[in-house]
Amino acid sequence: MSFDSQPRRTFLRQTACLVLGALAARLPAAEAGVAYDVCVYGGNASGVMAACAAAKEGAKVIVVEPSRWLGGMTGGGLMHIDWGREEAVSGSTRPILKKDHNDAQYRAIFAEMLKSAGVTVLFEHRVSAALKVDGVIRSIDLDLAPFDEYGCPPAQPTKAMAHVIKAKVFIDCSYEGDLMARSGVAYAFGREAKSTYGESLAGAQPPMSVYAIDPYVKAGDPTTGLLPGLQATPVAPVGEADKLTMGYGFRWRFVFKGESLPIEPPANYDPKQFELYRRAFQQGVDILSGRVLRGQLDGWEKSGGRVYSGGAGNLARALFAPTNYGHNASYPDGDYATRAQIWKEQQDFVRGMTHFLRTDPSVPAKQKEVALSAGLEKGAFDDTKGYPHQLYVREARRMVSDYVVTQKDMEGKAAPADSVGLASYGVDEWPYATVALDGKVALMGGYYSMLYLEEKNRGIYQIPYRSIVPKKAQCENLLVPVCVSASHIAMTSIRMEPVWMILGESAGVAAAMAVKSGQAVQDVPYADLQPKLRALHQKLDIPKKKEPTQK
Repeated sequence: MSFDSQPRRTFLRQTACLVLGALAARLPAAEAGVAYDVCVYGGNASGVMAACAAAKEGAKVIVVEPSRWLGGMTGGGLMHIDWGREEAVSGSTRPILKKDHNDAQYRAIFAEMLKSAGVTVLFEHRVSAALKVDGVIRSIDLDLAPFDEYGCPPAQPTKAMAHVIKAKVFIDCSYEGDLMARSGVAYAFGREAKSTYGESLAGAQPPMSVYAIDPYVKAGDPTTGLLPGLQATPVAPVGEADKLTMGYGFRWRFVFKGESLPIEPPANYDPKQFELYRRAFQQGVDILSGRVLRGQLDGWEKSGGRVYSGGAGNLARALFAPTNYGHNASYPDGDYATRAQIWKEQQDFVRGMTHFLRTDPSVPAKQKEVALSAGLEKGAFDDTKGYPHQLYVREARRMVSDYVVTQKDMEGKAAPADSVGLASYGVDEWPYATVALDGKVALMGGYYSMLYLEEKNRGIYQIPYRSIVPKKAQCENLLVPVCVSASHIAMTSIRMEPVWMILGESAGVAAAMAVKSGQAVQDVPYADLQPKLRALHQKLDIPKKKEPTQK
């Protein structure tokens, strides 16, 4: 039987789930009153890399993970990882990702890595406060807040102040930058204006697509309010700043034949919530069409809409998509209750949409047929009824430090001397809002896809150490390799899992060095850090040409 045969794949998935459960049970447990050298907040792929790197340098390390799973999106739906330029991916990240594992296998691999490194893991706890004295985080308070049976976080904790973690250095690897924010470190979210950093692509954008659907509850009457799914978001002038964030969603594992787990409607299903789509179907409006600028600024292409896709399970740049664009606007700087509501509503949107497409008489036969055949893959997320347990938070908060990575870095107009890794994905974003515009419905912006801004270096650029540490006056013992100091435009490229893994590994090494020397993380000598990173096969300089695959 070939390796790619279905029975073999099923066996691997089942084995990975069993191994993960066994390994998680054997991971060292957090003990009350124990002081650690390094505390990593966030057990996503970046956090695992940071923890293992620090442990290998001799540090006593704990990982705090709000959910009960490791890997974040790598193991939470992103099976086919977006590398950008392959030759830019290096360090310990490369051999992990090049195997192209499935979700359960990634989670098992990360558990084994932490176990082998002797790293303690505390699951189902989230940060509520940070105690900082004289610019140094002394400890963090953690609430016990287990995720629900569908893989969604709770609005309120089960037990407040359940743990206090003391450490000499902290690394915030969370997608949201929650420890960073609670530590008094400056940050931004949303989109900067073109003028903020002199970025030609920055700021609010024109509509990606406009659909001839009346946006009001009573057609033609704005006083009756907007249809569900539309936001009363003020549309900023093109090029100006706003607080919008590109669309989130889940990377679904849909299957269309054979055994599957059911997609059931949410308990609060209301067919009125899908009136926007009902009108489109009744009036013959093409909501399956959008457009995208792919690869170059004059490269407009049509993009197709869909709710279900096999394999990647990604979004679509069209109104007909597995998310309600703009629904996540309050997420980046929201409290836990706000985020829990958004997370659950993102999941319920697809559950409700599926029931609508299966049952509503307005739905075209083809869409109904697809919806009726769709189920959730067995073996990927069985402990959450097949639903992915990680919301794809593409971008949330962004630290503002002494070095802000911007469009200039992506254009090859900067050459930082303290590189700790490379990034290489082009500008890549998704729509920001669904609004009423001149009596119609518009998806606002979000049309850049893998847009490379220079040719000489093939879009590869360096991420400096200064962009993963805060300003020294704000905090001396924190590193931030995920919510790095970057503009929104730069973050649309940096935001790929391989980059965050690379930066996590570099941050782990630097954290352990700071512990040993007693220095502020900002004072770790780059002359000492650089050779340690090179010993891990981290690529710090832009390759002159595409290199052969690293063995």
